Amino acid sequence: MDAGKGKHTGMGRALFASSLLSEPLFTLYGFIAFILYKDLGASAFQIALMTMLKPVITILSFYWSAGLGRSGRLKANVLWAGFLMRAPFLLCPWIDSVWFVIASAVNYMFFYRAGIPGWLEMMRRSVEPKQRGKLFSWSAGLGYAEGVVLALGMGGVLDRDPSAWRILFFGAALVGLAVLFIQARVAVNEEPLEQENLSVKEILVRPWKDSYRLMRERPDFARFQWGFMACGFGIMLIQPALPIFAVDALGVSYMVVAGGLSIAKGLGFALSSPLWARWMERVSVLRLASWVFLSVALFPVLMALSMWGIWWFYLAYFWYGVGQGGSHLVWNLSGPIFSGKETSSRYTGVGVVLAGLRGAVAPPLGGWFSVIFGPVEVLVLGALFCLYSGVLLFKSRFVQRESSAS
Repeated sequence: MDAGKGKHTGMGRALFASSLLSEPLFTLYGFIAFILYKDLGASAFQIALMTMLKPVITILSFYWSAGLGRSGRLKANVLWAGFLMRAPFLLCPWIDSVWFVIASAVNYMFFYRAGIPGWLEMMRRSVEPKQRGKLFSWSAGLGYAEGVVLALGMGGVLDRDPSAWRILFFGAALVGLAVLFIQARVAVNEEPLEQENLSVKEILVRPWKDSYRLMRERPDFARFQWGFMACGFGIMLIQPALPIFAVDALGVSYMVVAGGLSIAKGLGFALSSPLWARWMERVSVLRLASWVFLSVALFPVLMALSMWGIWWFYLAYFWYGVGQGGSHLVWNLSGPIFSGKETSSRYTGVGVVLAGLRGAVAPPLGGWFSVIFGPVEVLVLGALFCLYSGVLLFKSRFVQRESSAS
């Protein structure tokens, strides 16, 4: 009993430390496109290439975690991913290259996504199911609140000295590496299994076959993933339309955009995360996800209403933060919830690869639609995708209830 409590406490501390110490680099990462353009003189092609590669590379990160259930090296997987995603930024003070920064950004996204299944599996093995939502939401909420302050501070520093990003990245990466020492101390039950001799073809194909088989065998998990796919597609579809709408239709300043993105959205996330976690203790993940998706569907609608008053703009981003607080919780904990006593990395890996697929398709499509039809029409289309996903899962839980009753 005491040993289990100690393990739970150690994982709880690691969750909070990981969130707080990783936030500086994660926040600074959001400035990369601006740094490339303003300080390094990157071309539009280079920025577009980086924007496209970031979601595409997450598909390949699927292979990093695909063998977790067989390798028995769970903690090593997480620690190496954490080290490799931060290491290139330690060289920023001495390297002045657009392509190096682009490569570092893509590398960061690869290992950031690659480490998630293993980290969530460590949490599944170390924290009781009833405590996962509470610990995860509070740690994420505090990290997000920290990011609000950091974004404003870093933005001010970069406004005064655009070249300061080199030292900022070095310092943020160094702080982030401290997480590895804390994660290494978490007691986790490694389950070494017999190694398999697989051919290159089997290594490449087997994760996709396993994911397909998992979706076929677990219709509840498949329904959840397709609902998340539709909602995520809708949100990523509107991303290219947002700056066009903000500049052409609203004419807002950078300060207004920063207020919406950093303050309003951050407050919505931080305030709502504990509430979503409390609700998760009372309802099924499908029901919670349906309300999350329906909440997210309001964001593009509120954004479109900004044409009649700027306060709608702030309300839209506040509500987006509320929806993202639930989405962050549901997406990250869905693997451990659906897996039960199985290894959760298989389930989380499916979510990672689907996120990469929609990230590769939706933003270019949204940009094309914005040029042809206009940004407002794209906002409405994105809202419809989110609304559809929420209704899909909301209806499915009643179907499940009826079938179980019969």
